[in-house]
Amino acid sequence: MFNRILVPVDGSKGAIKALDKAVGLHLLTGAELYFLCVFKHHSLLEASLSMVRPIQLDIPDDALKEYATEIAVHAKSHAIEKGADSAYVRAFVKGGRPSRTIVRFAWKRECDLIVIGAQGTNGEKGTLLGSVAQRVAGAAHCPTLVV
Repeated sequence: MFNRILVPVDGSKGAIKALDKAVGLHLLTGAELYFLCVFKHHSLLEASLSMVRPIQLDIPDDALKEYATEIAVHAKSHAIEKGADSAYVRAFVKGGRPSRTIVRFAWKRECDLIVIGAQGTNGEKGTLLGSVAQRVAGAAHCPTLVV
């Protein structure tokens, strides 16, 4: 049924719900689970325009990448605690625009399902579907389960 399931994670409650659903699908199908945390890349120009002047201009990306890594590793650990086979669980971190990066990653890794939270960390109260989930569902080459 499914061989590779991609779960974008951002530390939100919606992402945790999607993660739990994906673990259930993994237990049913034996599919590999890929957790992906995407951080927004800051150009050197954006960093130089910051109100806080870092000693190194690449610090914003480094801090965001470190935080994204923590989220991805936590997602992997959570999945294993929920019963996922550790041999089939992998965590990734990428920089870029979230929706575009998620869709591109799914295509390159030949994922056959994306399980994504309906609302992420940028979700506005009162909306049914976050912008990243909406863009991913509309652009993905494979089915997208919005949780």
